[in-house]
Amino acid sequence: MSNEPNVQFDASRFYDFVANMDRKTMNKAERDALRKSVRVVVTQTRRNLRGRWPGGTSTRHGRRPSEGIVANVQKATTGQLYGQVHIMGNGRSNSRGYLLRFFEMGTVDRFDKVRSRAYRGRTVAELRGAGMAYRGRIKPLWFFRDAVSSTRQEVFGDMSDRMEEAVAKQWAKSAAKGGAR
Repeated sequence: MSNEPNVQFDASRFYDFVANMDRKTMNKAERDALRKSVRVVVTQTRRNLRGRWPGGTSTRHGRRPSEGIVANVQKATTGQLYGQVHIMGNGRSNSRGYLLRFFEMGTVDRFDKVRSRAYRGRTVAELRGAGMAYRGRIKPLWFFRDAVSSTRQEVFGDMSDRMEEAVAKQWAKSAAKGGAR
C-alpha cells in the first residue's frame, strides 16, 4: 500500500457552472479580476512614491498624498469593462492628491509676479536681477510612469489566472448558497 493520499475531483460541476453562467455573475468575475490587476499598479505606484519623494508618506490634516492615486473599474459605452488608475485628478476629497501631478511631471522655473509680457522668455538670472522672487522648480520623479511600465507584464500576463480565480470565487459563493450542485 502506498501512503499517497487518494484525492479525486470531479470538475464537471464547475464546467457546467461556467457554461451556464449568467451575464451578471460573469461581470462580477470580470470586475474582481480587473480590480486585482489595478491594485498591482496602485501598490507599485505607492511604493515608488514613498521611495522617491520624502514627503510622500507625510500626513497633513490626516491625509496622505498617496490617497490621490485613484483606481476604479468602469463600464465603457460599448459595454466592455475596463480598469483605470490615474493621478492627475484631485484625488479624494480633502486629500493632498493634487500635488501628485506636479511631482510626477515636474514644473518649470517659477517666479513671483511674472505677469507682464516683457519678462517672458528671459533666463532665470535675468528674472532674478529684475527683482522677481524665484519660487523654485520641481524635478519630475516619474513614479507613476515607472510603476505602469514595470507592472505592465505582470498585469496583462496574469489576467487569465486572475479571471480563473474570480470565476472560481463566484462558483464557491454560488455553491455556498446552494446554487451550484
